Amino acid sequence: MLSIITPVLNEEENIPAFLAHIDDLAGPLELIVVDGGSTDGTCRALEAGAGSFSHRLAVLSSPRGRGVQMNAGARHAMGTALLFLHADCRIPPDAPGAIGRALEREGVIGGGFLHTFASRDPLLSLTSRFGNLLAARTQTFFGDFGIFVGREAFFEIGGYEPLPYLEDVEFSRAARRHGRLVQLDLPIVVSPRRYLLMGKYRLSAVYILVMLLNTVGIRPKRFIRYVVEK
Repeated sequence: MLSIITPVLNEEENIPAFLAHIDDLAGPLELIVVDGGSTDGTCRALEAGAGSFSHRLAVLSSPRGRGVQMNAGARHAMGTALLFLHADCRIPPDAPGAIGRALEREGVIGGGFLHTFASRDPLLSLTSRFGNLLAARTQTFFGDFGIFVGREAFFEIGGYEPLPYLEDVEFSRAARRHGRLVQLDLPIVVSPRRYLLMGKYRLSAVYILVMLLNTVGIRPKRFIRYVVEK
């Protein structure tokens, strides 16, 4: 079984469409939503949607922080495979089966999807191409690539570090010491909402800068508001 783990914070508006999307995926699977202290109606929206949701749904609470929230979800998971999926991302209906087949391959412990934005903006298309090239060449996946991993491997790796951001990059780095990560030839469609909110040129520049600083272990808190969902 696949356990889909989704960290949320103030996602009330996105919850109904996200639950409908997960409901359309081929099972068996479960959805574990981990709330990091939402101040809107996120939990009420989850409760309202639970009655018509056809898969197992668990709603947890944890301290705020994507890494912390995803670790909490993983500890609660019953599946043999884990998929960490953001609430504004969409994957193909047959994705659970593709994940299972990938994890059956010799030496493969996890991976991600082929990144694409739900926008034809040239800069965003270039951003996706760069990210996909990085994933193909270095087995480094960002959170909105839909990172998946075998459950046993996840705990052997040590889970996500409780970092303010780029916990996904550090997880990929740690995972490569335990096995091979692969990129599925299936798209994950990502909302461009943060680029629209922050400004696509500004946010692109910030992402480049934080990646460069992260290579030397520097993660300035001033960038949190740009790269972490509110």
